[in-house]
This record gives sequence, C-alpha cells and structure tokens, in this order.
Amino acid sequence: MTAYRKISLLMLVVFLLVYSVGGWFYTVQARADIERELVSVMELANSLPAPAQLAPELVREIRHLRPVAVGGQEVKLSDDVPAWFARLLAGDLHLPTTNGWQLAPSDEVDEIWESFVLISGAFLLGMLLCFAALGWAVRQGLRPLAELGQAMVAIEKGQLTSRLKRHELQEVNDLVSRFNSMAEALEQEQNTVRELMAELLQVQDREREHIARVLHDDLGQYVTGIRAQARAWLYDPDLNSEQKKQASELAQHCETVQKHFRHLLQDLHPLVMEQLGLGAAIRHLTERWQQLSRLNCDLKVDDGLPALTGEQQTHLYRFLQEALNNISRHAKATRVSLTVSRSNGALEVEVCDNGQGVGDHAGSKGLGVRSMRERARCLRGQMKLLSQPGEGTRVLLVMPEVNV
Repeated sequence: MTAYRKISLLMLVVFLLVYSVGGWFYTVQARADIERELVSVMELANSLPAPAQLAPELVREIRHLRPVAVGGQEVKLSDDVPAWFARLLAGDLHLPTTNGWQLAPSDEVDEIWESFVLISGAFLLGMLLCFAALGWAVRQGLRPLAELGQAMVAIEKGQLTSRLKRHELQEVNDLVSRFNSMAEALEQEQNTVRELMAELLQVQDREREHIARVLHDDLGQYVTGIRAQARAWLYDPDLNSEQKKQASELAQHCETVQKHFRHLLQDLHPLVMEQLGLGAAIRHLTERWQQLSRLNCDLKVDDGLPALTGEQQTHLYRFLQEALNNISRHAKATRVSLTVSRSNGALEVEVCDNGQGVGDHAGSKGLGVRSMRERARCLRGQMKLLSQPGEGTRVLLVMPEVNV
C-alpha cells in the first residue's frame, strides 16, 4: 500500500470518528433544545383561546402547536425530514394537549434537519478539501523520494554522474547533499579504479612484451643453437649410430620446444602484429584459436582498417582473444563468427556464437568480461554484450570517429 493510501485511510477514519462524535453531540443538544421549546410553547397554549375561536389562517401560522386531531390521530413529527431523524430527535417525547391545542415539534425538527444538512455538507466539503490538500502535499513530499529513487537506479546502472537538484525543504536538502556527496565519492573512486585498471593493463602488456622479447632474443636463440648443433652431429663421422640417434631425438625435442615456444610468445605478445599489422594478427589469432578449440570461426576482416597506435592494437587484440577464449570455455557453441569492419569512420568489432547464452551479462563480475569492458574503455569505445539463454551471445565493440 502506498503512503498516500495509508494516510488517506487514516484521515478517513479520523473524519468518520469526528463526524460520528459530533453528530451524537449535535442530536443530544437538539433534543434538549426541542424540549425547552416545547415547554415555552405549552405556556403559550394555555394563554391562547381554543383553535375553533381563531381564524384558520392564524391557526396554521402558530408554530409548534396544532389543533387536537379528530379521533385521536397521531400528530406527524415532520413531513420533510427523514423518519429516522425525526424519531431520533422527538420520537419518544410526550406531546400533551391543552385548551384544544397539541404540541407539534415538526417545525423545530425541520430547522434542526436543515442545519444538520448544512453542517454535514460543510463537513464533507472540508473533508474533500483536506484530502485534496493531502494529495498535493504527499505528491510534493514524495517527489524528492521519486527523484532519489531514479538517481539510485542510475547509480546502480553505473551512471555515477547522476546528481539531485536542491529542494525548498531543508530536510530534503540535507538528504540531497548527502546523496550528491556519496555519488561524487563513488565517481571519484570509480575513476581511480579505472585509472589503476588501465595502468595495470598497460603494465601487464608491457611486461608481456618485455618477457616475450627476452625469451625470443635469448632463450629462443639458445634453443635454436642447440637444435642446429644436434643436427650437425648427425653428419659427424666420429659418432656411432646410437649417438646420432640421440642427436636426432635431441633435435626433434628442440623443434617441439620451439613450436610450443612460439605459441607461448604469441600469447605473451603478438609479434606478428608488429611485423604484418593488426589484420594479420587477428587472422593468426583466429587460426590458432580454431586449432585449439576445434571450432570453426567465420572471419571477416576489412582490408582498409584504421591506423591504430601500438597500445590500441594491443588492447583490441587482447579484447578479441578474451572474447574467443570465453566462447571456448563457456559457450558450448558450434558456430562462431568474428567481424572487424569500418563503418562511417568508426571501427566495429562483432563476435557472435550460437552457444547456450547467459541471461544477464550486465552484472557479470567475471574477470574476463571486466577486462574486456576496461579495454573497450581504454579504446574509448562502447561495448555491448547481448545474450539470452539458448540464443547464443553477441559481443559488439564500436570505436567511433577512428582516424585513418
């Protein structure tokens, strides 16, 4: 039940209680007034001549007195007042007769009924005005709460720039000030976390690049030298067949190490991107992913991709790598498509699968999805993650106004 309905119900009960108590006091006072009036009229009847001695017009004009009814007929309390009200006021009153006259309180009952109707109408009008004022006051009072609720929903959705406007009421202003302070603190905290996250990603990528170069330039050369030396032993006439067999196995082991070594280097830092560009790196990434996941990926990459900085290329490469890895780990898909294209100066990246899907990605706390969102932010792009159970997942990244 809303606050307005609760307050309205409470006020209605109070109004009905006040009306009932007031009506009771009103009827008690009215009965007392009728009794006093009848006492005075009885004295008047004693001083008047019999009704037959007066003109009929004069008899009809005398208030609270009626000629004694022929045949002992009962005097009507009132013709214009509800019977229940007349009985309530004068139903049990003794109406004596004197000098041919009988007391008749109908005139007094009529006046009391008219006053009661006017008072009830005024009470009803006042009650309606009170409810109207209450509705206006409640709406005015609840408006800040509604604005606060909308702002809190915006905060929940991550829109930490939401602020409330100042209000006329000091109590509401205190609440507005506290909310705005909280939102500002959350925004600053989020900006700090984002800066730290972006710096962490950059440090991570630089460390990966450094480790890849050290492994390639140092360890890779040693493994290559060992392999070359092992192959040279195959042609050494001083070695017997067993030694040459061991040299051949050593060369094969070195070749296997180099193969896994190249995969490791590619994971640490895509050197092919430095040598052949972003498009070739994406194709190489897709080929390797297909080999490891044993899934087919329909790849479409535009030839004229925008020129990106090395840091932007790394972020985009890691974004796609994480998206594909999420598919192989969680999606249970049979078909995958990856599209990288230009549209109106913007770079659009789309990764789709026909897997099991997920109902709600917006609140996902997985490190992979969070890193994808952070890399999208570092690229100054917008990422959308659309998914429904049983309908697959669609990841869309749009980098607007990318200059060539």
